[in-house]
Amino acid sequence: MNKMFTKEDVTKLAFKIYKENQSVEKSVWRLAELCVTINNNIKDGFDIKPLETDNLILLLRDDVNGQLIPPSKNEIKKVAEIIYHENPSRSQINWYIAEKHLLLEEIKNIISNRN
Repeated sequence: MNKMFTKEDVTKLAFKIYKENQSVEKSVWRLAELCVTINNNIKDGFDIKPLETDNLILLLRDDVNGQLIPPSKNEIKKVAEIIYHENPSRSQINWYIAEKHLLLEEIKNIISNRN
């Protein structure tokens, strides 16, 4: 299996996201969407907090077969509200979007290599 992403990878992507200059609302929604997608596809996924760094061995759920289980708009909305009320800084949001994006890419790779 290929190596997990590095802190440098997250930093580069976070800077790229910063340069996109999205609104806070769009950024929070994007972070929530990434978190819920990850949570839906791994065992104990809801132990992952949106504003925390996770260094974990990914255990895909048994019912994940060939493609990601997508989140519902309602699930995303709930998580977005939680994130919004935590009032994270812009740089925190960008960092966690980058981290969760890279984590989701790892999950996609595992799923595609499973078949």
